[in-house]
Amino acid sequence: MARAMAVNSSQLVTYTTCKEVIKSGMSVKDDTAGVRLLSSAASGVAVAVCALPFDNVKTKMMSMKPNESGQLPYRGFVHCFTESVAKEGVTGLWGGLPTFYV
Repeated sequence: MARAMAVNSSQLVTYTTCKEVIKSGMSVKDDTAGVRLLSSAASGVAVAVCALPFDNVKTKMMSMKPNESGQLPYRGFVHCFTESVAKEGVTGLWGGLPTFYV
């Protein structure tokens, strides 16, 4: 649910904002295909940046395996998130961003 909220809010806000900025910067009054294309591309970057941390944590949780004593490496989403930041740094949450965007 948190991922969906991040994706939807980032997509809706950035698309509309980018469209207005591009139209005013290009002195275009109409909503042309080029304006929509550029706005969509910019919005896609924002969505990727907002969604990828959730997807990276979800992937780690889905692929975790018990160790020799039978314990899983993460107790939950928040634990996985904090451990990921501790081990990989904050930028590790956005590993694979170019692939995710494409």
